[in-house]
Amino acid sequence: MLENIRIKNVALIEESEIKFKKGLNILSGETGAGKSMIIDSINFALGSRVTRDFIRKDEEVAKVEVLFSGNKNINDILSENGIDTEEDYSIIINRTFNNSGKSVFRVNGTIVTAGTVKSISENLIDIHGQHEHQSLLNPKKHIFLLDKFCGQNLDEKLSILGDLYSQYKSIVKSIDDLNGDEMQRAQRMDMLRFQKEDIENAKLKRGEEEELNDRRKVLSNLEKVVRLSGTSLELLYEGNGENSSASDNISEALYNINTLSDIDPSVSQIAENLETVSALLDDVCHELKSYFRSVESDPDELVEIDERLNLIYGLKRKYGKNIDEILNFYDKITKELDFMENSEEILSELYSKKSKLENNINSLCDDISKIRKEKALIIEKSVEKELRDLEMKNASFKISITDKNMFTSKGRDNVEFLISPNMGEELKPLAKIASGGEMSRVMLALKSILSEVDTIDTFIFDEIDTGVSGRTAQKVAEKMSQVSIKNQIICITHLPQIAAMADSHFLIEKHSANNRTTTDIIALSKEKSINEIGRLMGGVTITEATLQAAEDMKKQADGFKIGIRLNN
Repeated sequence: MLENIRIKNVALIEESEIKFKKGLNILSGETGAGKSMIIDSINFALGSRVTRDFIRKDEEVAKVEVLFSGNKNINDILSENGIDTEEDYSIIINRTFNNSGKSVFRVNGTIVTAGTVKSISENLIDIHGQHEHQSLLNPKKHIFLLDKFCGQNLDEKLSILGDLYSQYKSIVKSIDDLNGDEMQRAQRMDMLRFQKEDIENAKLKRGEEEELNDRRKVLSNLEKVVRLSGTSLELLYEGNGENSSASDNISEALYNINTLSDIDPSVSQIAENLETVSALLDDVCHELKSYFRSVESDPDELVEIDERLNLIYGLKRKYGKNIDEILNFYDKITKELDFMENSEEILSELYSKKSKLENNINSLCDDISKIRKEKALIIEKSVEKELRDLEMKNASFKISITDKNMFTSKGRDNVEFLISPNMGEELKPLAKIASGGEMSRVMLALKSILSEVDTIDTFIFDEIDTGVSGRTAQKVAEKMSQVSIKNQIICITHLPQIAAMADSHFLIEKHSANNRTTTDIIALSKEKSINEIGRLMGGVTITEATLQAAEDMKKQADGFKIGIRLNN
C-alpha cells in the first residue's frame, strides 16, 4: 500500500508530508484548495509528464517521494532492473524536476528511467478519474484478471498448455530452419562443410598447443640447454679433471663415515642418511645423462613447430579461443550439418509431431475457453449487481471472449471488458466511457468484484462524486468502505456521505502570508473530521444543527463499517 508521500515545491505546496493508512483515506477541502495537487504529485512521482509550471513559483526544483510497502509481487521486476529489494518489500520512488526541464527518477536509491518507474507503478496503484495508471483500462490485463477468478482447474490446464506451447515453438523453429530460403540453406551447408573439413584436416589434439610451445622454447634456447645440462652433469657426476664431482666427494665421505661408525656407532645414522643421498644422486645423474644425450640440434623441427603453431593460431581466430573450444565448435557444426543433410526425414518427423501437438493444444484451448466463458457469466451478473447498487441501474457489463484463430501460451481467447452505462447504448470498451464520475463508479463496481484477485493494493479515486448526490452518494460511500476492507483506498471528495466513511481523513486548505499562497495537508482528529463533514453538508455557515447532523452521519458510517467488518 501507499504509506507515505513527501511533496516539496509543487505548485502551491511548499513542503508537506502525508502518512496514509490502511482502509479508506479521504481528502477534502474547499474548491481550489489544492486537492488535485496531491493526485498530480503522485502521478508525477510515477512518471507522468509535467511542465515547468508544476514547480512552485521562485523555486528551482520540485521533488516528490512516495513509499509503498508490503508488495512482494514486484520484486522480480525490481531485480530485472538491477534495483535493490528490501526485506519488508518496501519501495521508495523519488523524482526531482528542475527549471531546465530535467527529471531524475530513483527507485530504492537506484537511478532509473521513466519507463521503468511506470512498469513498476502499474503493479502498485490504480488512479481512477484522470485516466492514468488504470490497469482495468488496459485490455491486455483483462485475461489475467479473468483467469485469476477461474481457479485451480484453469491454472492446471494453463500449466500443461505452457509446456505444450514451448514444445510447439521449438518444433516450428526447427521446421522454419529446414524450410528456409533454399539458396541460404545451400550456402549454410557449404560453409559448414568447409569449416568441418578445415578442422578435420588439422587433426588437433587436446593439450597439443601447450606441448608445442614447451618444445619450441627448448629448441629456441638449445645452446643454453646443452651448456647448462652438460655443466651440471660434470659437477654432479663426471668432474672436469681439476675438481672431483659431487658423486665422488659423497662416495669418499661415505667411506670415511662408515669407517668412523666402526669406531663410534653413534654416527651410524649419519652413514645411513648419506647412503640415501648417494642413491638419490645416482638417480639424478642417470636422468640428467639421458636428458643430455637426448638434446639434439634439428633446425627442421623448429620450423615444423612454428608451422604447426601458426596453423593452430589461424584456427583459433576463426573457431575458438583454444583447441578445446575449436573441437567443441566442430562437434556443434557436425550435428547441425547432419541435421540439415537428413532434413527430409527429419522434416517428416517434425511435421508429424507438430500436427499431434496442434491437436492437443487446440483441444486444451477449447477446455480453457469453456472455463473462462462459464466464469465470465458469473462475473458479469456480479458486476451488474454492483452497478445497480451504485445507482447505475440500467448499466450492462459484458466480458467479451472471442477466438483469435491462433493460440499462445494463454490459449486462443481474446478477452476484453465492455460496458454500457445507459439503456440503449451499445457496449463499449471501458476506456471509451467519457464521464469521469461514471468511470470511477464503474471502476468501483469492478474493484468490488475483482479485488479478491487483483494484486494491486492501492486505488485512488478522483472525481468519483461528480454528478452524484443523495442515495447514490450513500451507496458509493458504502461500496468504497466495503472495498477498503482488503484494499487501501485514497479518495478526493466533496460529499459528506463519503467523507463520513473515512478511516483516515485529511483536510487540504489554502492560506496566504507574506504575499505567498501555500497549501497545507492536515490529518484530522475525529472531532475535526466531524467539523469538516459539517462544512461539506452546510457550506460556509455551520450551525449546531449541521454539526449534529454531521455527527449522526459519522456515527451511522461507523456503525456500517463495524457491521461489514464483522461479516468479513
